[in-house]
Amino acid sequence: MKCLLNAALTVALGVAVCACTIVSDPSSGASGATSGSSGGSGAASTNRQQQVTEFAKINLERLRNDMAAGEGEYLSSLAVLLAIEPTRQPAFFALTREKFGVLFPSDRTGATEMLAVLEQEMRADPRVGQRVTLN
Repeated sequence: MKCLLNAALTVALGVAVCACTIVSDPSSGASGATSGSSGGSGAASTNRQQQVTEFAKINLERLRNDMAAGEGEYLSSLAVLLAIEPTRQPAFFALTREKFGVLFPSDRTGATEMLAVLEQEMRADPRVGQRVTLN
């Protein structure tokens, strides 16, 4: 009976792990898990938006530093979450450095506000060519 229970638990955990996407930041110990969806591109877009927003909220100070420098681990991770093509990432990094004062007009600028401005700036910059809705 104990073996049967262990087997059932192992299968249940395997299914649960396969149905999740885990976004993790090993340096801060923060992570978030979201359920996988089979609901088409609208659901996938919403899921990505949530991941981007959560990542930006958790790592706002690190993103602020990376954006000021126009490079860094957290900025690279944000580019991946935003699905920016690798060939356009250097332009994205330059954009965040050039528009830093617009992205972070004050020390109190939050992740949601920064992401809204970032979306506007990316749409206006032909180098990035991003058409993703962040909010």
